[in-house]
Amino acid sequence: MTIFSEATRSASTGHDYPRGVAQQPDRITAGTEGVVNDQQAASGSVYAKPPRNQHIELLRVFAIISIAVFHVFLSWFTQAAGLGAHQQQIVDSHAELLAASFPSMWAMGVINLLGSWGNHVFFMISGFFLIPSLAEYSHEFDYWRSQVVPTLKRCLTVVLSVLFYGFIALAVNAWIMPLPGAGSVSWWGMGLEFIWLYLVFVALAPMIAWGIERIGSAKAEILAFAVLAVVYALNAYIAFVAQGDLDGRGLGDWRKQMSAVTYLVSFIFAGLIGKRVRNTSIGGSEPKARQWWRKPRIILWMMIAVCLLTLLLTGVLAASGRYALLYALSFKSTSLIACALAVLALLFCASVQRSIRVAAVFRARVVSALAPGILGFYIAQSLMHALWFAPCYAAMRTMLAHAMGQGAAVQAMWMIAFFAFGIVFALLFAVVVCLFDRFLRQPVLRALRLLR
Repeated sequence: MTIFSEATRSASTGHDYPRGVAQQPDRITAGTEGVVNDQQAASGSVYAKPPRNQHIELLRVFAIISIAVFHVFLSWFTQAAGLGAHQQQIVDSHAELLAASFPSMWAMGVINLLGSWGNHVFFMISGFFLIPSLAEYSHEFDYWRSQVVPTLKRCLTVVLSVLFYGFIALAVNAWIMPLPGAGSVSWWGMGLEFIWLYLVFVALAPMIAWGIERIGSAKAEILAFAVLAVVYALNAYIAFVAQGDLDGRGLGDWRKQMSAVTYLVSFIFAGLIGKRVRNTSIGGSEPKARQWWRKPRIILWMMIAVCLLTLLLTGVLAASGRYALLYALSFKSTSLIACALAVLALLFCASVQRSIRVAAVFRARVVSALAPGILGFYIAQSLMHALWFAPCYAAMRTMLAHAMGQGAAVQAMWMIAFFAFGIVFALLFAVVVCLFDRFLRQPVLRALRLLR
């Protein structure tokens, strides 16, 4: 199963077939598995489904971990950067120790970029699988009628997942510990903005795919690059000039709307990448010399170059004490660096043909157990933020308290412990939630025939 198996793979076949085995997409998504009659096969209304890419599965796991690590350190970073009071967050004097440490601020600046990167991967992987499959089938006579039920199922999966974790969170709030805002409109609404954006994108996917197929891939790619340039020019203005009142943003704020547009562009852009990869895999006419995006070594070196430049830039800003700029570099959805790295990571995973040893080790157990849980993880960590954040914050604060007033060597030891604990906690937290999701939410959805 994939990270969004309930919403992406069902658009095509719902199963993984060897290349060359034809399946009829809408028949499968409607619930009739593997049904292709002779007349459909003769008319050419069947398509080859490439095998599942295990490297993209592994990318999903890395995205979960990145998002978890980001949330653990976010509050500390904003406080150390002097932005805690501006964002109406708690202001802890212990964060001054972090602000005085160049390595600590450098590390947290990079970690903040990881969160933005993970969010882009969250949307990109869905677009990568969903849009090409729908676009390929959009020429069929019954395209619109056949997509009503699958689209409703994908949307219903998201809504029921929110309700599932929402009721658990309300039970925690009633019997275990209070969760701030539990049951409020903002708790169900803006607190889950990424999930509701994903729901909207999934609902729009059939129209997006239909439009891309009518425009043509080449023209759609040119248009996408143009839109991308405009979006990130506006994002740069938001991040470095006009962040505004972060706590007072509502749906009517143009910066909040730009966040939605940015992730929609990521979703569509990844769909175009997936379409190009899919078309080339089944016999596209583009010369191999021009297919640089299918050469993993080239993409890997590009990723290394971007990572080194990112480390250099964040290091310079941290060393010079320009913490506001360091924060703006990874501000919410506006980070061009995070988007570029997400695109390159997706291209790399899509271009690798032979198995990587790491992927082979994790494929059977870890990846299959954790990757499908990212939807549940996003919902659970948002609705039950206080449940996991409070003990984590208290432990990390204690470590900083031990470092206060100590010599350089002792302080360095406690700083290392501070970061090690935060990363390990985030990793374990992600694993626990994803396994919980695997054994509770996913079986419920299977029982409702929304998952396979």
